Amino acid sequence: MKLYLTNVSPTLPPWATITSQNPNLVELEIDEHHPDFQSLLDGLASEIQPGVVGVKSADLCEALVNRCGDVRSVSVTNVFV
Repeated sequence: MKLYLTNVSPTLPPWATITSQNPNLVELEIDEHHPDFQSLLDGLASEIQPGVVGVKSADLCEALVNRCGDVRSVSVTNVFV
């Protein structure tokens, strides 16, 4: 999975790696199989509709920006996952 930010935190989680960077945009590769990332997903999971458990995209985007971005990162509405 890719995450695009304008700025990244100086300390990224172990499941995030910078794959490209230019002055306006940073591309991160998210290792969705990393145990810490799986724990993040488990913590965000909820019943989306009766009998269906999943993670809402807005919740995932916000969590990714909170863990990988810094205070100057794009707002959650502008993050593409």
